[in-house]
Amino acid sequence: MDLKRNSMLFWFPKIKDLGIPIPKTEMIIVNLNFNYIEYLDNPQNFPRNIIKLLKMKAREIGYPIFLRTDHLSGKHEAIPFVKEEKDLYACVFGLMEVSSMAELPINAFIIRKHLELDWKFKAFNGLPIAKERRYFINNGKVICHHPYWIEDAIRFWKETSPPPENWKEQLQKLNIETPDEIKILTSYAEKVSSIFDDYWSIDFAYGKDGTWYLIDMAVGYDSWHPNCKFKLEKKSF
Repeated sequence: MDLKRNSMLFWFPKIKDLGIPIPKTEMIIVNLNFNYIEYLDNPQNFPRNIIKLLKMKAREIGYPIFLRTDHLSGKHEAIPFVKEEKDLYACVFGLMEVSSMAELPINAFIIRKHLELDWKFKAFNGLPIAKERRYFINNGKVICHHPYWIEDAIRFWKETSPPPENWKEQLQKLNIETPDEIKILTSYAEKVSSIFDDYWSIDFAYGKDGTWYLIDMAVGYDSWHPNCKFKLEKKSF
């Protein structure tokens, strides 16, 4: 996995001024020697200056917020959705736990304005399932695009999100890619591809306000990709 380029610290500064809708975002960069593992057993020792900065930036953006690290969000566990300041530290701790399990570093905590998506049902631990798309670019061009949520990827945790009877039909409707949507998202992906000349995935989500937002990116080889003729495989030497 390309840890350096998959970090939001690498790709976000490059796309934030391209004129593509993105959630309001603030980054709190932590010390390069930040060893978050030590705080999992000793949460009382977590650096107060980081919590202070998180609270300040969260107040500036306004609750509710979406809190993630530069590498992951833990959205399937509903970790990043913070409604009030009193819930902030629990989210930070949850992000450290899932980062530890994924063996990923934490170089920054990212505060984003929570997007109200045009969702149809909830899955996992209460995660709203909405229109989301993944576009792939390579060598300055859009090569393919796919619905983000496929049926096989959906899981229901009965205690928090029991499956609605018609969820498969709802998902099919969410996954219909219309010509207008493809036109808009292709134009956005082309803007990104103009400054990234290699293989990347770009994730978009559709808000209740009728806007498509760019929400995430990753190196294409490290991104889930359904079987299609444009899927690239990393060469081994």
